Amino acid sequence: MPEHSRRDVLRGLGATGTAGVVALAGCSQQEGGGGDGGDTETETGTEMGNGDMGDGGDTETEMDDGDMSGGEPIALGSIFPVTGTNSAYGGGHQQAFNLAIEEINGSGGVLGGREIDPVNRDTEGSPSRAAQKFRTMIDQEGIVGLVGPYSSGIGTTLAPIARDNMVMEVSNGNTSPALATAGVNESNGVKYYGRTSPNDVQQALVVARVLNQTLEAETASFLFVDNPYGQGLAEAASEAFDGETLNMVGYSQQTSDYTSTLDSVFDGDPDAVGAVMYPGGGRTILQQWNRGGYGGDWVAAEAILSPELLSDLSDIVEGMYITSPQTANSETFQSNMGGTGNITQFAPHAYDATYLMGLAMEAGGEASGTAIAENVRSVSRATDSDTTVSVSEFGAGKEALGNGDAVNYDGASGSVDLNENLEPVVPYRILQVQSGEANVVEEVPLSYFEGRI
Repeated sequence: MPEHSRRDVLRGLGATGTAGVVALAGCSQQEGGGGDGGDTETETGTEMGNGDMGDGGDTETEMDDGDMSGGEPIALGSIFPVTGTNSAYGGGHQQAFNLAIEEINGSGGVLGGREIDPVNRDTEGSPSRAAQKFRTMIDQEGIVGLVGPYSSGIGTTLAPIARDNMVMEVSNGNTSPALATAGVNESNGVKYYGRTSPNDVQQALVVARVLNQTLEAETASFLFVDNPYGQGLAEAASEAFDGETLNMVGYSQQTSDYTSTLDSVFDGDPDAVGAVMYPGGGRTILQQWNRGGYGGDWVAAEAILSPELLSDLSDIVEGMYITSPQTANSETFQSNMGGTGNITQFAPHAYDATYLMGLAMEAGGEASGTAIAENVRSVSRATDSDTTVSVSEFGAGKEALGNGDAVNYDGASGSVDLNENLEPVVPYRILQVQSGEANVVEEVPLSYFEGRI
């Protein structure tokens, strides 16, 4: 197709433009994102906590080309919320992406010694800016794949671009149910969108489980950020709630006074509130809820899971329940990331998405979006005779594939067995805030979701 010819040439040459630097320092946003934040809110007092990550903006960081001579570099893009509302998370995502690329290159690269060049971009919390940057990465940098974004709202905007340009996109934080079937190119039937984060249909069931079984609530209201992510998750949780839903209330990210919102939520005096909130607006809502003396118990989705917020509002959020997908406790990943302080929410999923991209290229035998898309599921799943590849073991996976063996990647976020929609079904955790920290109080196994999704 003529419109792809220049990009195809760039990909074939390995995109020898400016390389991105490895920065080893550290689901659900605005218009419908799972696990991230919004366009305009800002997490007060948030620090990047990412060491020498660089500026994290539009400029790419530079990486030592090394001595590999197997061919021209392959450009792989990332796009995360390094600035703006979700900067509390995005720095860790970018660090994890760059760490994975450093490890892949350190193992000898892919496809006979070709190095991967990271092209890092910042969503700025804006779907339009993210889309513009994604197109530039495709047209000018020749990327064959994209890791990110964190936000489902931005993911909804980028998935059609990935589909139309046959560039594989694997999100680390999109959780909106609406994205389950995104990215299918009608011309070849290939799906160019996947995710290492779980579909929020699972999380809705866990929120309802807390309301039904833990709190035994007879009535509840649902408060959600007014985008497809927030509304979709809240509506699914309400459907799974056994009691009476009194109120469904969306909140705007463009205001700082949530008194009328809270009045609507607590109309009828619900026993509990199921909440889908980002840290910026959530901080203000919780403070005003406390001052207003509304009462009631909170069950919040993982988007609120900011250690800084929980610590700052420790007295206010004491006893709050938070649902979250389980993450493997990989000591190797923690060590390579420089400690748990750099591992932000869904950072392990960014690392895993990058590893899957590299393994899929090896399995497909070429550096193209289609090769990644057609092979990413096979390298994520167990088969009768396969080699299990885990954190920091890219070389072992490459060797196995070179020998004609199957590979099962088991990563930093745990098992990432992708289904036909190229998304995982994972165990969940129920957390409760105690003294400013979210502690696990219940594990929800995969068996709980059988027959429910």
